[in-house]
Amino acid sequence: MKNKFLLGLILTLCIMMLFVTSSAAEAKMGGVLKVVIDADPPTLDPHASSTTLVFVVGYHMFEGLYSLDENLNPIPMLAADLPEISDDKLVYTIKLRPGLKFHNGKDVTAEDAVASVKRWGKMSKYGKSLFKNVTSIEAKDPLTIELKLTKPTGITLVSLAMPNGGAFIYPKDICEKYPDKPVEEYLGTGPFKFVEWKPHQYIKMVRFEDYKPVEFPTNGFGGKKVAYVDELQFIPISDEAVRLTSVEGGEYDFADFVPVDEYNRLKDHPDIQALPSAPRAWFAFQFNKRAGIMSNVKMREAFLTALDMGPILAAGYGDEAFWRLDPSIMLKEQIWWSDVGKEKYNQGDIEKAKKLLEEAGYKGEEIVWMSGRLEYNLSLAAKNQLEKAGFNIDLQAMEWATLADRRKNPELWDIFSTGMTTKPDPTMFTPLNPAYAGWWESPKLIELMDKLATETDFDKRYKLMEEIQELFYTEIPTIKVGDYANFRIASKNVKGFKNMNEIFFWNVWKE
Repeated sequence: MKNKFLLGLILTLCIMMLFVTSSAAEAKMGGVLKVVIDADPPTLDPHASSTTLVFVVGYHMFEGLYSLDENLNPIPMLAADLPEISDDKLVYTIKLRPGLKFHNGKDVTAEDAVASVKRWGKMSKYGKSLFKNVTSIEAKDPLTIELKLTKPTGITLVSLAMPNGGAFIYPKDICEKYPDKPVEEYLGTGPFKFVEWKPHQYIKMVRFEDYKPVEFPTNGFGGKKVAYVDELQFIPISDEAVRLTSVEGGEYDFADFVPVDEYNRLKDHPDIQALPSAPRAWFAFQFNKRAGIMSNVKMREAFLTALDMGPILAAGYGDEAFWRLDPSIMLKEQIWWSDVGKEKYNQGDIEKAKKLLEEAGYKGEEIVWMSGRLEYNLSLAAKNQLEKAGFNIDLQAMEWATLADRRKNPELWDIFSTGMTTKPDPTMFTPLNPAYAGWWESPKLIELMDKLATETDFDKRYKLMEEIQELFYTEIPTIKVGDYANFRIASKNVKGFKNMNEIFFWNVWKE
């Protein structure tokens, strides 16, 4: 495993050398970077919340033992290397990089890491999941951590590398002071350190002068990080149109989640960088499989068969820069990608769908479909296609909070629209969780997911994942419509930004 990692680093270094050299020559220190985000995070403690906004802001201040590369594979961050794993795959030995400092100037030790991972194991959903299988975690010396499992599992390393609700390392005394509530003192090891949070106004950070980056190039969420700007601010603005005009007017430097229908106007703007993100999720129609008419798999098959996905995605995301067709449960950029089931995806066959509805015994019963307002245009485009096949649909637009509450009751709905944000491992992916609203409680799924969680060999895990995807297109618990990106903009004087599925501002400078 280590040899593969080192080979990957060498290849990455060779490929990126010209880019890194030219970027470093252009980069300059100084200035204030003002970034507009869509809301205030509920907390700045990533242990306490898996909300994307919490880790996007928090990742600038906090780091874990491991991070994820651009293909969502684990790579070392505060750890010196990938772990040493015992022959029985029950003991993980992790070495810290020497010389690491917290923002208060204190050394980072194995005791800090152990206290942090234990706290994460109690607070984060990913930590709780892993710690069901953890016998012990302890510091063997100032730089060595030993993690023992009850049984082998394929998710230990990726769990420690998760960004959402991630296992970030805090000082031991902070973990002890806030054992089960969100921390209110933000001391990490990242390239920026916390200064001030004024809710509804800004979150302010400054460069951490004693930051010690890793020695390999920037890669995904990890690699080398440099704080070029003196100060970094995150400013919450809920209105997407205001987010756009605040950057276009020169008040702020960067905004995420701006209206996609402005892309064609802005892509040739002399003062603005128009930036479709990397694909970050896929759009879905989630079926109620516990109650109601869509619990009939033949109804779900007819629904899938009728849909022509391209026009649906275009109705919601506009330009093809923001969406793509793909049958895979996991994104094309991931090692898990597969086209199993592709013959059932994006058929757009209305006549075949009509025959399947007859086989299902459908008599025109009303189908209740819940959609948030942001998802409504996509849902409406799909409804129009489905009605041609004979579906009788009551499409109900509502605020997301209302939808999230109503979907808990299987008697109130048949379908809802949502996005499925990608995860680095299939065991963590929402639509494969039998407890998720819609309740894919298939015995075969549960059996395959249990095997996937305990298997440690990747090739065997990949075959299991292909079986799960085949089952996905046989039992049709969810409709995957297609992958989507969001729209972000930056002033032309913002340089070095790496346009990924999420936003980060290390290695970014202003001209």
